[in-house]
Amino acid sequence: MECPKWRLGELEKSYSDLALKLHKPTNVKYTLMWGFGNTLHGCLPRGLGNESFLDLMRRLFGKTEKKTKPCSATVREELCHLRRQANRQRWTCWESDTAGVEVEVAMMSGRSWRFIIGNGAKGGEVKERLAELSGIHSTELSLLCGGVQLQDHEVLLATYAEALNKPPPQLQLLRIFRPSAISCSTDCTLKIWDLEKATCVNTLRGHGDGVMSLTVDWKSRYAVSGSHDCTLRVWDLDHGICVQAIQVAEHPAFCLEFDHSARRILTGSWDNNLKLWDSELGVCVGTLNGHSGMVKAVRLHWPNHKAISGSCDGTLKLWNTERSTCTQTFEHGEEVWAVDVDWISSTALSGSMDASICYWNLKSGACLGTLVGHTDAVSCLALRWSEGQALSASWDKTVRLWGLPNAVCLAVLQNGHAVTTMSVDWVHRTALAGSPEVSLRNIAAIAYCF
Repeated sequence: MECPKWRLGELEKSYSDLALKLHKPTNVKYTLMWGFGNTLHGCLPRGLGNESFLDLMRRLFGKTEKKTKPCSATVREELCHLRRQANRQRWTCWESDTAGVEVEVAMMSGRSWRFIIGNGAKGGEVKERLAELSGIHSTELSLLCGGVQLQDHEVLLATYAEALNKPPPQLQLLRIFRPSAISCSTDCTLKIWDLEKATCVNTLRGHGDGVMSLTVDWKSRYAVSGSHDCTLRVWDLDHGICVQAIQVAEHPAFCLEFDHSARRILTGSWDNNLKLWDSELGVCVGTLNGHSGMVKAVRLHWPNHKAISGSCDGTLKLWNTERSTCTQTFEHGEEVWAVDVDWISSTALSGSMDASICYWNLKSGACLGTLVGHTDAVSCLALRWSEGQALSASWDKTVRLWGLPNAVCLAVLQNGHAVTTMSVDWVHRTALAGSPEVSLRNIAAIAYCF
């Protein structure tokens, strides 16, 4: 059956138009004026009252026109449907391409597939075909021809014509679990990194101001970010676009947590409150108030309707998210900048501006010990109670590994710059740290093995 190529063009354009529409910032005027305001900030007098010129720009241009947007699940479904249609139309075109070549792709496990690739088939398009056939996500597939790794942009019959006309199997397929990371920055972007190659593989744009907070669900391939532009954005990592922008008014998310299965986002902000959001409908479904200072850290456990928060008022608070009530308060003393919790053991860690780290029994409310060693504010914490260990990062330019419950420092990792953010993979004993002093758009990606 002959393939109507115009149909493929239509499908690709529909997909591209929808993706572009979602990728484009909704606050273009704000973005342009914000850059202008940054330039003039240092050389113009204060604005109205105590307002700086930069504050005035935010107030004048930071508000966006409220529009009804489809929920993230609907958008993703539509994008996936268009992509599937385009792929199937492309494969039909390959089948009818007289200049095409039948290839066999084999895996080391013994599995193999035969199909025709068209004259203009690219490496990335062939991987999409193999992802459909194998049930393996395309990001985990690596395609080889004669021992050479194929690039997504390469036209196979133009670059490997001789090898592809040899007896099958002409192509080999490897499944590779590539370590990835996502970072956010004051440059208004999020970046997806290939940690093995130490390269940026995609940049997500849409925020109109610095991005302060970020959380990722790798299984669902969704991420949520919070910005000074007073929005939360839900990102579809497969398509590299924003599928939901949630206006948060005067509650810019300094910290956040995301439960994809429950469609809930928990945020903490300068207004001293925590807010719970429906990530599909883009609306606030609950407010947790009780702190008297800025909320700098939150953790959420939606199955048991629990959350914990750390604040500049020197306390941790344990919350019942179903009733929006505080069930317990823990007095750390100085400003709490970092929190982590093991919900199974009901144990929590809190890190403070005074460089101390306390760990708590959430049931009894007792402080089980204090970890002393940092010489500046503790900015990040990661707790692994099942192994009796914790990892902390600080403005003192170090990352420390702790033994619990003996409260001993097992290792000190020198970063060279103040650490403001950290993500830990306990399975592979690796951590990723970010710093404001290093270039690469205010983000330093440093992998530690401990």
